[in-house]
Amino acid sequence: MPKFSRRSFVFMLAGACAASGAGAQGGAPASLAFAVMATRSADQMKEAWRPFVERLGTHLHHPVDLRVYGEAKELVAAFKKGEIDFAWMGNAPALDVVESGVGAVFAQMVTKEGNHGYYSVLIVPKDSKLSSLSDVLQNAKTLRFGDGDPKSTSGHLVPYYYAFQKNGINDVNAIFKSTLSSNHQKNLSMVAKGDVDVATANTEELQFFTRDFPDLAKGVRVIWQSPLIPQSPLLWKNSLPADVRRKTLQFTVNFGGTNAEQRRILASLNDLSGFRQSSNRQLVPVADIETFKARQAINNDDTLSPEERAQRIDEVIRRGSRLDLLLKLTAASGL
Repeated sequence: MPKFSRRSFVFMLAGACAASGAGAQGGAPASLAFAVMATRSADQMKEAWRPFVERLGTHLHHPVDLRVYGEAKELVAAFKKGEIDFAWMGNAPALDVVESGVGAVFAQMVTKEGNHGYYSVLIVPKDSKLSSLSDVLQNAKTLRFGDGDPKSTSGHLVPYYYAFQKNGINDVNAIFKSTLSSNHQKNLSMVAKGDVDVATANTEELQFFTRDFPDLAKGVRVIWQSPLIPQSPLLWKNSLPADVRRKTLQFTVNFGGTNAEQRRILASLNDLSGFRQSSNRQLVPVADIETFKARQAINNDDTLSPEERAQRIDEVIRRGSRLDLLLKLTAASGL
């Protein structure tokens, strides 16, 4: 494996950006694709996002197709193949896209209250005897656990790190009686109906669940909350023409404002006040968690020889350094 200095990596990164910019000066493609991750049902996601996506197409003078993906890995794979031009997804899958070099963060959601973050939570049935994370860990062998999508930031990565790894648990599946992976809405529904004993979700999806399923929502209770997670980002394909990216950023950060119709769209979208410009830098905390998670997995692998362990840890450290440099050096808008 060739070794690269920090300076050589910077030059490589600059060259890649210049190359993508040079190839992005032509006209926009005949049609564009905007993809979203299904944190709720596909029909609900389409209904919520369609008005925004349609108006983006009008602004760009190009049709924009809306696509909904049930699993983050499918969305990421489609983005890497060049099948997606814009996307809304969690921070963890966004890191995968950015690291591949095909996409970049350009905007971030802002809640109605003006917040730029939210929280991962563990939920239990209202009448459960579980009242804390400690209770969950002590009784895990008897509990059915509802995990999130493996690529979900708030549904899997954040609780995995803060609730489990920091308590010495590296294999969540091994400690519970059973484990199921679903999106936030399904997890909330399963807890409310008693199909699982504890599950992951996030504070935003809990609000939407309470709004859409008030009777079921009465049957769930939060017993643990994570540190603040950056609001989910919007990404674009790096190879898009600069003019398309400029117009998209302008449209996105100005959407809402004093326009009553646009404010209604934002409210139904994700109870938002709007979007603000962002960059790959917002993914730094997620990259740090991924690096820690990888090192812990290596340290706890008893099948590795000391030499193999040292080599793999070195690879993780190198990847972490590359990610840190990539996320902090790329420009806010990529223009």
